[in-house]
Amino acid sequence: MYIEVLQRMVREIIFDDEFVKTYSRKILGFAYSKTGNTQLAEDLSQDVLLALASSLKQQKNIVDMDGYVYTICCYTWSKFLRQNKKHWNNIDIEAVYDLSDDSDLEEQVNKKILIDKMKTEIAYLTKLHRQIIIMFYYENKPGDEISQTLNIPHSTVRWHLGEIRKKIKEGIEMTDNNLNYIPKRIMAGHDGYTLPEYGQCGLGQDRIVDNICLACYGKPLSIEEIARTLCVACAYLENHIEKLVYMGYLKNIGKNKYQTNFFISTIKHEILKGKYHYENIAHYAIKIYNAINSKYDRIKEIGFIGNDLDKDFVLWAIMPLVTNGLFYNSLHTVLKKNNINIDTPKRKDGSQHWVCATLTDDDYFKKQTEFPDIIIDFFVKSRGNGVKTRRIDNTGLSSFQLDSKATIDIGKHWRNFDDPELNEIARIAEIIINKEIPNEMDKLIIAKAVENGYVKVESGHTALLIPYFTKNEFDKLVTIIDEAKAEVGSDVFEPYIKNFAKMYVKEIPDFVPEADRIHFSNNIYPQYAVLYYLSDNGYLRYPDNEEAKRLCTVVWNTK
Repeated sequence: MYIEVLQRMVREIIFDDEFVKTYSRKILGFAYSKTGNTQLAEDLSQDVLLALASSLKQQKNIVDMDGYVYTICCYTWSKFLRQNKKHWNNIDIEAVYDLSDDSDLEEQVNKKILIDKMKTEIAYLTKLHRQIIIMFYYENKPGDEISQTLNIPHSTVRWHLGEIRKKIKEGIEMTDNNLNYIPKRIMAGHDGYTLPEYGQCGLGQDRIVDNICLACYGKPLSIEEIARTLCVACAYLENHIEKLVYMGYLKNIGKNKYQTNFFISTIKHEILKGKYHYENIAHYAIKIYNAINSKYDRIKEIGFIGNDLDKDFVLWAIMPLVTNGLFYNSLHTVLKKNNINIDTPKRKDGSQHWVCATLTDDDYFKKQTEFPDIIIDFFVKSRGNGVKTRRIDNTGLSSFQLDSKATIDIGKHWRNFDDPELNEIARIAEIIINKEIPNEMDKLIIAKAVENGYVKVESGHTALLIPYFTKNEFDKLVTIIDEAKAEVGSDVFEPYIKNFAKMYVKEIPDFVPEADRIHFSNNIYPQYAVLYYLSDNGYLRYPDNEEAKRLCTVVWNTK
């Protein structure tokens, strides 16, 4: 009976059914646990409600309502206990909570809230300001001692103290505290090469790094503003920001502000590329296919390891070599004709790469209505994790690989471009060519390659399941490929690139560095689109699951 009365009182005071449902029984339970008496519990519950209603009228944007209600309960119980303790003979040990404090309940709650806000604002201060405030207020050091410790003038210390007080006051009085900020995620890669020490500063892997770059994207912010935006203490941001600035991922604006220094595309940006491919790739794909297909018998007659593999599988491996060469030759022509000379950004760690970043949105495809399913389908097929060329200079071993949707479909979410190990593939090829009997070490290498899908062993015979060319064989392949390129036109993709750039550059924000705008508006990468257009339209068959493990991989030797 009493719980219904309690709920009705809460509704009348606070007018929130959800609050009533959540807290009325909890308050009564707290009261009974403290008093052990039904009548006293009811009296205490009423006092809690009155205190809660009074306090809630003055407070907004309470982050932890459970903690807030519990604090009110504890303070009210303390006050209730002081008023009634003369009537009780025995007191539980927990009942000594703040017994000696006769201050007003509302004043105590407000003081606690103020202290919590001050702690938050101090956390948002920069490292220097945190050092000063700790030394001045907590360690009681005079200004001249702080000046000596930090090696800055005494007058500067006084100025910083004034700035600190001003910032904390403004922060406490701020009504928009951005508590609804939802962290976002970036999918990141690179065009060029990175080095292990800095890599990409955790971009795409560390959510703090992702959100620092997103917060500063197109809007210069100080460290304190970044901290407030992300609701993260400055101490957790400073090291990340230092590395991002060092790598050129953030640039300094003015004295103490930072702005993201690379292009962050959205899923819509990426779909626009897929749409462009879908609407324009047919002519190019068919032209390239006809040029290579007409010469396939000559390619097979070279006698390379793998020439007995299925024709379509071999074309999946060789055609990207042709398309890749045609694209980059056409891109060079476009840039030269427009007097554009941009170099891949050189990073301070010695690496050289563009940042390829896309803002993820897991709900995008559920919400979007702009693109039909057929465009979405081709967008998925025409993107990938990149084209990878490798070379081991002292051996002359080289490889060409292209990640593709077929590889992803079998559960390999983006291929490992360090696989296969080129020296191991070359050793297996040597065993096959010379008809050697594998030794124990060779058997381990072969077993590993079998597990990864690059080799099979049947009746004691080892077979390599990707095209492998010796130097002489590869020279012959290059001759045939050059003939195909000449037939298609070495600058065949020039209009493809120019028309895409004209459309896409309008989608890149003006605050993005000009070099990024040029680079990303000219790099349409048709290698994937060619393969999937041909497969969708019956020129090539789709690979099976076993073929997908080693798809689009060619290895050769130049020595």
